[in-house]
Amino acid sequence: MDGKLKQQLKAYAQLFVGMALFGTGTPAAKVVSDAFPIFLGPFLRLTIAALALTPFLVVYRHRLPRISGSDWIKIVIIGGIGIVAFTFFLLTGMQQVNGVVGSVVMSLSPATMATAAVLFMHDRMGWRKTLAVALAVAGVLVINVSGQAIQSSGWALIVGSVLVFCAVASQTLYSILGKQLIKDLRPTVALPLIVWVATLLFAGPGLYQATSFDFSTPSPNEWLGLVVWGMGPLAVGTLIWFRGLSQVSASTASGYMSAMPASALTLSYFWLGDAFHPVHLVGFALVFTSIGLVTWAHRIKEADQEQVERAVDSCNCALPS
Repeated sequence: MDGKLKQQLKAYAQLFVGMALFGTGTPAAKVVSDAFPIFLGPFLRLTIAALALTPFLVVYRHRLPRISGSDWIKIVIIGGIGIVAFTFFLLTGMQQVNGVVGSVVMSLSPATMATAAVLFMHDRMGWRKTLAVALAVAGVLVINVSGQAIQSSGWALIVGSVLVFCAVASQTLYSILGKQLIKDLRPTVALPLIVWVATLLFAGPGLYQATSFDFSTPSPNEWLGLVVWGMGPLAVGTLIWFRGLSQVSASTASGYMSAMPASALTLSYFWLGDAFHPVHLVGFALVFTSIGLVTWAHRIKEADQEQVERAVDSCNCALPS
């Protein structure tokens, strides 16, 4: 196996593991939201992630003065919209609709990411990636909606769905801007700064709720949920996701986003005691088929580029010196 193929396989693994760790945030957030106030929980989660990532800032402190003004703007936008706005939209939206509606809207994440990649980064989809995204959306819908019914209606359904979709858009911006940012900065430098920006933005309402909260009431399991929510999706998951994202196109990465709900459901079986339905196997099959298809599409693109490069080299060698 040549070095380039090993590097590609490593990037695919990083994308999958990163999104799988993102999925741990769903059951963890459920545990935390039942024990902590709406702003205090996310603030504590961000604080844990920020403190865990701070050693990277110490190690790479010599790089901080070199960060350009445009990169600082991206860092603030990613922290403010990609994390803070995402959390606000999702929490307020889910207060208006039930879990099924929220899951249906969140299942649009791969398609939204792929669309943004085409519109803003000029990626080319092709039929393989398009089919992969369609399978990803279908798989996520099967995983999240099977055996459940939509209970929301009227304006609550509309407002809640719009708010959850705003969370999807915020998440998409998080990855699109993140991909641009890590062209200039190492993920180990960019991510701690992004998380600290989000932590500071959440500090006001979070600390206000902390003044009246009894910290002796959460159980050990709920404190564990807080740590998992901070470390899994943010401190570790995003770091791994950014590393993989830096090596592939955004449209390719969009196909891996379906790994998030798959891992969330798997963890929910064991942690939250969620019921298993045989139809979930269909959803898992669709998700992994979509990931395999988008990986195949990327490999074909890489092979075509290698052929072009070899052809150019051959022509150059044939030219008289």
